[in-house]
Amino acid sequence: MSVADIDGECEAIACSIDDRGRLAITIDRPESLNAIDDAVREEITSLLDRVDDDVVSCVTVTGAGETAFSAGADVDSISDRTPAEAIDVTPLYDVVAEYPRPTLAAIRGYCLGGGHELALACDMRVASTDAEFGFPEINLGLLPGGGGTQRLVRLVGEARAKELVFRGHRIDAERAADWGLINRAVPPEAFEETVESYVDDLADGPPVALKVAKSVLNNAEDTSLAAGMAMESQGFGFLTTTGDFEEGRRAFREDRDPEFQGE
Repeated sequence: MSVADIDGECEAIACSIDDRGRLAITIDRPESLNAIDDAVREEITSLLDRVDDDVVSCVTVTGAGETAFSAGADVDSISDRTPAEAIDVTPLYDVVAEYPRPTLAAIRGYCLGGGHELALACDMRVASTDAEFGFPEINLGLLPGGGGTQRLVRLVGEARAKELVFRGHRIDAERAADWGLINRAVPPEAFEETVESYVDDLADGPPVALKVAKSVLNNAEDTSLAAGMAMESQGFGFLTTTGDFEEGRRAFREDRDPEFQGE
């Protein structure tokens, strides 16, 4: 299913796809600082489940406006749930994390709570220096419930993860970059250009190799070194049989940019 078939069904998000296969998803709730409610969760999950992966080269996720990527989960949307029902907030983050194409969070303004978890579920994160990151859930008597504790500790280590979760304080984009929480922190005037440079590399890259590399990297934390090396070797061996590898070799010999076809 193409994005055009789904776009009319979405109210809480906006989505589009360009001729390079960039699937752009925007949380479109600026009046609530792009808070993540049931509609946002369902629409992003449905979109990624139903869109034709063959037409997607990469995914960007952002928030409408410049004030917030997302200020967090809509508390009212989970306040009256049973414990079992509250756990239902997690599928969104798993679907984003496991989507087979590269994903990039483009972050301006507040990136807090459930919005922060959505950014962590993406493969890479680029932020404007006016962005702020944090997990305020502890101030509500909660903890991050969308994979935040687990993805956070894998990115920044136990001590820094505990500081963010236990204290509920915010950090700026430059500290987030220093800690390894995000890939880049750039001035607002360079933000769009930097995001586009990432998209250029992903959209023009070899689709099969990127898919295999993502799978191998996603599984690296949860396997032994020996098993991880075996996965890597198998992926490498498979990729040597692809048409994209042949195109890459020809382009290298001919001193030109490759034109990968995903074959």
